[in-house]
Order: sequence, then structure tokens, then C-alpha cells
Amino acid sequence: MLDDSNVGSKRLSRRLRIHPNTLLQRIKKLEVSGVLLRYSAVVDFSKVQRTMDAIIFMDLVMESGWESALRPLSKLPEVVSFMLISGEHDAFMHVRVRDELHLATMVRKMLGSGIVKKTTSHLILDSYSSPHDYNPFRHEWKF
Repeated sequence: MLDDSNVGSKRLSRRLRIHPNTLLQRIKKLEVSGVLLRYSAVVDFSKVQRTMDAIIFMDLVMESGWESALRPLSKLPEVVSFMLISGEHDAFMHVRVRDELHLATMVRKMLGSGIVKKTTSHLILDSYSSPHDYNPFRHEWKF
């Protein structure tokens, strides 16, 4: 259940009309095969602390070893997602920071890495859809 992973196995097995042991075996098989990557909570960070989300587009110095030099930036705790892209810029980060000063510190860290030659930052003002909302099977999997 992509929309609510908190459903208990007994309740889910009843909804699927299969034995709970069969359900657990199938889930285990999906985990082992890599279809189910992990279980996670969706947190509304605005209710936990003051946060600011931003998208940072990056132009990179693509010389020998650029990908391995870029990897540490993708592991920073503020990074929500990091992607290489085509088009006007080479990469983008979705970051979650405390405030403007924290964002400025992030940008300075990126520019100081030697791999990022230019950044363009955009603040996220509102969100109408989030990655955790994505479910390509929403209409196919009806229980």
C-alpha cells in the first residue's frame, strides 16, 4: 500500500484475501528482489522546526574525476534530492535549510568544492505535490 504503509499485515491480508503468512512471504520476496527499497515516514518539517526549502541549480566543472568529487555534496544532511540534469544547468539539489544564512552557507560550501562553478537558487514558496505522493499504480491497485 503505497498510500499508507502503516496498514497492519493482518488487515492487509484480509483486504487482499490471502493468508497473513503468504503476505509476509510475498513482502519478503519484494524486499529481497529490490522492489521494496525501504519503509519511511513522511514528516511535515514545518511543524517540527522552522525550515526553508530551496532548489539550487548548478553549473559544474566537468573535468576528470568530476563525478566522484560531486558525490560528497550529495551526502550533505540538508540535501533532500540531488540529480544530474540536461538543459541549461548540469545538476540540481532540493535542499531543506533552517533559514537564509543556512542557505548561504550551503551555497558557499558548494562553490568552495572546486566542482561547482556557478549556482542559481530558487526558494520553494508552496508545494502542490511531493515525491511521496507519486504512485504510478494508484489507479491499478484497488483494494
